[in-house]
Amino acid sequence: MKRRARLALLGALAVCAACGRSTGTQHEAVAAEPTQAGVPVTVARVSVRPSARLVNFVGTLYGNEEVMLSSQVEGQIRALSADLGDQVLAGQLLAQIDDDQWRARLRETEAMLAKARADEARARQLRERNIVSAQEYESMKTHADVAQAQCDTLTVTIDHARVVSPITGAVAKRFVSAGEYVRPGSQLYSLVVEDPLKLRGDVPERFAHELQIGQAVQVRIDAYPDGVFNGRLARISPASNPQNRAVGVEAEVDNRDRRLKPGFFANAAVVTRTDDRALMVPQEALTTFAGVTRLFVIRDGTAHQRTVQTGTRGSGGMVEILEGIAPDDAVATSGLTKLSEGTAVAVRTPAAGAAPTP
Repeated sequence: MKRRARLALLGALAVCAACGRSTGTQHEAVAAEPTQAGVPVTVARVSVRPSARLVNFVGTLYGNEEVMLSSQVEGQIRALSADLGDQVLAGQLLAQIDDDQWRARLRETEAMLAKARADEARARQLRERNIVSAQEYESMKTHADVAQAQCDTLTVTIDHARVVSPITGAVAKRFVSAGEYVRPGSQLYSLVVEDPLKLRGDVPERFAHELQIGQAVQVRIDAYPDGVFNGRLARISPASNPQNRAVGVEAEVDNRDRRLKPGFFANAAVVTRTDDRALMVPQEALTTFAGVTRLFVIRDGTAHQRTVQTGTRGSGGMVEILEGIAPDDAVATSGLTKLSEGTAVAVRTPAAGAAPTP
């Protein structure tokens, strides 16, 4: 009787132990089951903005015309009528070189010419009556022609003693003072046409196919950091420079207010293309590897990889996308290294104080 009771007790304990093990295994299985959650990402909507394709280059401003005015005659500077910075008109007198000696010689030569013409007239009458020979008449005629040529030469010399401006512009530099003695070739003035100015620079040859005459040019000058000056592409070199692998260009820059000065260094950009409805995404949405640029479009909680072609860079860290996305797309801006095609994502709200998505 006691033995049967003992066996029954042992059986009950075994059943309880088995029940305990079964229950513990079930709890462990539940605890070990992983929770299905997407990769946390932040997103930004594709923005539609105006955009311009810019080809950047640096250059130097030059006068539209620059003239080095030199003396054509020898003599002493009698007077100067223009100085540094003065505006001058074409034909305006700038300097007078002493011409008293030339005028005296001109009066003498004119007297000789008058006598030679009179002698020629008398010789013509005598020749008609065969009193003088043809040779004597030709000698007198030649003498009169030489005197006339001498008068013409002296007249030109006197005209050159009056130094006038060949252009309408401004005096960039004065090289002489009144009282100085000058000779032919002596520099007197440097003149410049200030409006428009010419901007000359070199564009890398890989962008040569994008350049066309008449394209807009945006010019920035260190002296006016907040200003943009407008110009247009006027000339393109037909050949590339083998030393720097660049194509020379020249732009005309409006300077009606005379704020720009020849010699200024300029940062410029040729506007080769404009788009009023360009698709833009934040720079942080893009990844580039081996020359291929990609981003991830987030749709219905899933990441979809897109290979895109980028355009110009806009303000605020935005980049133009030429192809690969649509205007209503949302792109991932974080967690990109954890994403691949078809990855489930959980869109999270940017932290307080973060910049809003565009």
